[in-house]
Amino acid sequence: MIGKDPVAVAESLRQRLEHIFRTMLIVWCKENWAVRSVHPYDSESDKTVTVSRESGEFGFRIHGSRPVVVSAIEPDTPAETSGLEVGDIIININGCDTLRLEVARTCDVLTPLVTHDPTPLCAGYLYKLGGAHHTPGSSTIIRKWHRRWFALKKDHCLYYYKSEMEQHPLGAVHLLDYSVHALADMGKPFSFTVAKFGGMTLHLAAHTEEARNRWGQVITQAAAEAAQRDELMEISSRRVQQAPASITSPDCFGFLHKLGARWHQWKRRYCVLKDACLYLYHDTDATQAIGVVHLHGYRVQSTSIGGKKHAFELLPPEPKFRHFYFYTESDSDKKRWLAALEYSIDRWIKVG
Repeated sequence: MIGKDPVAVAESLRQRLEHIFRTMLIVWCKENWAVRSVHPYDSESDKTVTVSRESGEFGFRIHGSRPVVVSAIEPDTPAETSGLEVGDIIININGCDTLRLEVARTCDVLTPLVTHDPTPLCAGYLYKLGGAHHTPGSSTIIRKWHRRWFALKKDHCLYYYKSEMEQHPLGAVHLLDYSVHALADMGKPFSFTVAKFGGMTLHLAAHTEEARNRWGQVITQAAAEAAQRDELMEISSRRVQQAPASITSPDCFGFLHKLGARWHQWKRRYCVLKDACLYLYHDTDATQAIGVVHLHGYRVQSTSIGGKKHAFELLPPEPKFRHFYFYTESDSDKKRWLAALEYSIDRWIKVG
């Protein structure tokens, strides 16, 4: 790719992937229409949602087929406002540019409930600069400001929500090693960034200069406190001492077969996923965990290791960290875990 603009190359790849996704949806839609015309059936869906494509994107990701599981929903996209949720199983689909989806709920197994902290250190509305998008019919790249509710909590994480009434965050940043910087003119007064080297950057704007200064002070203080005390590590250490049923609102749970690092043998373990941490138990009635795997920064993908049909692996962010290999008893269970892991790692808390 020498001599080519990296931004243009990335955008070209994104457009090709979106074209493949649309082609898959068209094929799937026609297949569903053909099957239903021959063998009509009563819908088992819990609800129907409609997602209209904007700027070339629907705004959600899926895993596999039969069943298809919604694995992620991007903020500020048509999918986010449609009522579609991570973990939904798509039963039927109609349309191409406008999708009419019949979905089945997964009983909140993949959608953790976030209790709204009544005493955040600081909370209020800020403007957040969204990702880059093409304007329809043009090659011009634009970024829009979106008004979001921000809450800085005692775990040194800065959470942001669509509104103050929401319980599910769109994302969060653990403020360890982060700092606040003034921002050049980006179309909003009282703007600033929250950033660290190698991590995600939040471009924010307050409504007043006083509010910007206040947010800068509390974020800087939270980052300094996070350097002295790792709240996330302390929480996971406490959970290791608990029974699996004591971990409230898990992202996912169930039995998995794990490949041991020392003897390279498969062991059946009961697993509970919470906030990108995977707790391992001998069985459901265990009084404490065997251990915990911290998966922040990891990626998950299918694999064929050991000839296991429903295997997947967890790839570390750096070579010095361990790979992890698991397999499930069925294809649907594998898709459930893949969707949950991707959601918990990539969206539940976005740590740089």
